Amino acid sequence: MKLSDVAAKVRGLLVGKDAEISNFCSNSKECSKGSLFFALKGTKRDGHAFLNEVYAKGGFAITQRDIPLLPYVKVEDTRTAMMKLAFDRVKGSFRIAVTGSCGKTTTKEIIAHLLERKNPVCKSAGNLNTDVGISLSILNSSVKPKYAVLEMGARFPGDIKELASAFKPDISIITCIGSSHSKYIDPLFEKLSIANYTERFVIYDGMDKRVENALNGNGIKKRKYVSSFRYQGSRTIVSVNGSFYTLNGIWGEGQISDLEFALTLMDELDLEWDLKSLENFHFLNGRMNVIRVGKNMVIDDTYNSNFESLSNSVKSAFKWKKNNVIWILAPMEEIRDEESGLKERLMKLKNSFSPKAIFTLGRDFYPFGQKYRVDELLKVLKDGDVILVKGSRMYQLEEIVEEIRRAL
Repeated sequence: MKLSDVAAKVRGLLVGKDAEISNFCSNSKECSKGSLFFALKGTKRDGHAFLNEVYAKGGFAITQRDIPLLPYVKVEDTRTAMMKLAFDRVKGSFRIAVTGSCGKTTTKEIIAHLLERKNPVCKSAGNLNTDVGISLSILNSSVKPKYAVLEMGARFPGDIKELASAFKPDISIITCIGSSHSKYIDPLFEKLSIANYTERFVIYDGMDKRVENALNGNGIKKRKYVSSFRYQGSRTIVSVNGSFYTLNGIWGEGQISDLEFALTLMDELDLEWDLKSLENFHFLNGRMNVIRVGKNMVIDDTYNSNFESLSNSVKSAFKWKKNNVIWILAPMEEIRDEESGLKERLMKLKNSFSPKAIFTLGRDFYPFGQKYRVDELLKVLKDGDVILVKGSRMYQLEEIVEEIRRAL
């Protein structure tokens, strides 16, 4: 793609000579020769302040104003142009959007994994579920996709509306509606807004009557496929339609639900699926990753936390190792502390699954536990114990996982 192509697609103005684009970016540190840099203006930073670095590396820019560097593409709004350019890349693809309070990334990854067996697929990379992340994932994809699988997240009111209206999904999936980001948004209203911009239908968890009532019969309920599951070592054996399949890692009820969303979608699209293809599937970093450290196991579930995802992690650890589990928890910073019944639900969770010990980090959030120190952990840790590490992303708990690995 050339700068002139970009200018034509977004109705911008090419200033200077035309040039070939090698990749797309919004972080000047990631730019290289031939990069097209989107000079995005945010609440804290303005991408226009980093243009000298971009051009020094041999890149170009798409901007909202005239600049003394050539060549560049001038547009009315850089963010709008970025999403428009990305949509143009997938407008001929079948677009699948995944949103929800938890399980979005794993559901998206399973869907893409199943589709990729026979089709070219573009997916939002990792946990990149914002306007920038989705757009750059699409623009930097090396394939001409038949399917685009896009994870859509929301932190502020209107985020889902903006994403869904820009990328116009054919089918959307709402994994669940819980407490995630409740400090900033109304999760039910925000997630349901995706239905207004979905061409065909929404797949949802039929256990949530709020969603069912709001969709007014226009949705498809997630089907039940897994009749049972158990653990063998650090793998999960699932029973589906009378057959048994071995999956990498510890799959809890939440991950099983993610799998069933993916299978429901495949059946609705009348596409064949084979769970044997998932035997080499791995969760992304920070999501129920099982790490052997000496004679112990660490469950690295450090990506983020809300009550629903914590419950899934705790239940999975208990099902796997019963009471030989130690919790290391950081606060859930994206939900309201005063959320109705939160402290009571946390206490019920603790009493139901009786961990061997609980350690906490950060501010006082949990109604239980002692402050984490690795030496205190080592005092209670015995051979065969499992350590579950979970909390909000801001606490960077992957560093705690590394500290434990070094200590053991």
